Amino acid sequence: MARAGPRGGTAAAPAPTGRRPAASRRAALAAAALALLAGCAGGGAAPLSVSQPSAAEAASAGPQRFALIDADGAPLVADRWPAEGGARVVLLGVHGFGDYGPSTFGGPAPDWAARGIEVVTYDQRGFGRNPSRGAWPGFEALTADFAAVAAQVAAAYPGLPLVAAGHSLGGAVTLAALGAGGAPEVDAAVLLAPATGESVGPFARAAAWTAAAVIPDRRWSGEGLVRLVPTDNAEALARLRADPAYLRGATAREVLGLMYAIERSGDVAARASLPVLVLHGEKDAVVPYDSVAPVAKALPRGETILYPDGWHLLLRDNQRARVWADVAAFALAQVRPAAIVPAPVVAMEVR
Repeated sequence: MARAGPRGGTAAAPAPTGRRPAASRRAALAAAALALLAGCAGGGAAPLSVSQPSAAEAASAGPQRFALIDADGAPLVADRWPAEGGARVVLLGVHGFGDYGPSTFGGPAPDWAARGIEVVTYDQRGFGRNPSRGAWPGFEALTADFAAVAAQVAAAYPGLPLVAAGHSLGGAVTLAALGAGGAPEVDAAVLLAPATGESVGPFARAAAWTAAAVIPDRRWSGEGLVRLVPTDNAEALARLRADPAYLRGATAREVLGLMYAIERSGDVAARASLPVLVLHGEKDAVVPYDSVAPVAKALPRGETILYPDGWHLLLRDNQRARVWADVAAFALAQVRPAAIVPAPVVAMEVR
């Protein structure tokens, strides 16, 4: 029997893993919650066009838009916040499901840039302002893109440490790539409310691949079924709901991909040998820490900070300043003696 795989093709139905039932339920619920989170704002996946920045935007202190290249040679929309006074360390931001670079990292980026941290983000394939928005590429494609992007960013800043910061699905992408040895240029990583855990279990997986085989691309909002509270910052949530670049709802194919992301990143965590900081909120109902804890403990050089008043959107919560400071301190701790450059030495085309 065949099923729709995470890449949208077919794969053999998975055998039972023997993982603990409670852990399997938590992981399956986390995948479903991530999909439902994307439906918080309602709406569909109307295509977006990537506009050129205006002269005022280009002259402002905001992000500079440019392009990075994915693993298949296609451009990805990217943004850069130049460090004030020269970069001491580079932070590569990887957003979560439904989101995009400046939406996730636009709040803390100016603060980090003021501390000497060069911030670079990109819209993952299938999300944000990319032409591929709304088309799930498969988790393997996302991890391959991360490795390709990390290599490009590292080449632009030789001699500077590169710290990856992944939120939610972006945390799973980051961890899976690093655990598989796919991005050797990365020196350290921050996982913010990462979508990782143990096996989702055979029953949840079977239901997901059945739905993906029958109705793979119908986008579900989850509206009226369940109410998830991803943050205590009502203004941030309202902005997210009004943002046309935010991808709302999820398809069965994407839910299956999220399950695979959770499992795959958890499976390789023990092989991620670089310093990893895990940040999680105790009030996170989207990916509860109980699901993440076994993975965090498996990290050879891992450290975890739990925030009693933290939710899933840690960088946007009302206590976000604490998270911003912790990320900055960890990134700056990777700085090498005399490491500072005024600008990228490899030109990155601003668009």
